[in-house]
Amino acid sequence: MRRALLSVAAVLLTFVAASACSATTASTTPGTTAGTTAGTTIGSTNGSTNAAAPGSTPGSTAGSTPGTAPAPVVKQVLNQQADPPGAPGRTLTLMRYVIAPGAKLSPHVHPGIQLAYIESGTLTYTIVSGTANVRRGGADPTPVTGPATITLNSGDAVNETGDMVHFGANEGTVPLVILASLLTEDGKDLAVTVSVPATTP
Repeated sequence: MRRALLSVAAVLLTFVAASACSATTASTTPGTTAGTTAGTTIGSTNGSTNAAAPGSTPGSTAGSTPGTAPAPVVKQVLNQQADPPGAPGRTLTLMRYVIAPGAKLSPHVHPGIQLAYIESGTLTYTIVSGTANVRRGGADPTPVTGPATITLNSGDAVNETGDMVHFGANEGTVPLVILASLLTEDGKDLAVTVSVPATTP
């Protein structure tokens, strides 16, 4: 009886050890963290180089590949819901963007609306055309119509609608962190690059 119990215990220990090893291998690779994928920028027309396309896995990130310099823009889908109550045909997404010092985004639009909040750092924000509603430190929103370039600091927020062409840059020395919620058309990228004249501010 004792020998049978020892044999069962040995089999269970082997199974647990094998499961732990395979779970570790599946969740990470050397130099990366679980859920990390290779690099992207905001404001492109395809899902591989755009803010996460609808259907991206919540919690996934996009940034640098192992052994390379950090990506200028790292974005993380914190949560996402297709066809939320009251908005059929739309996708609701919660994002976190980290923009490296010196990085500049391409001019783009969002096929819907984006509400963005500056968590830390300073955003140099350019409105090429259209109007954004800017909220400074929780005050009432103020419309800003392009062409215009303004600075948004920690605690400031901005509402961007689908036809408003805009872009941002981090001209500071520390990473810029932005939290954003988007309600966009199902099946479309969260940000779509647009061409603008070379004289854009």
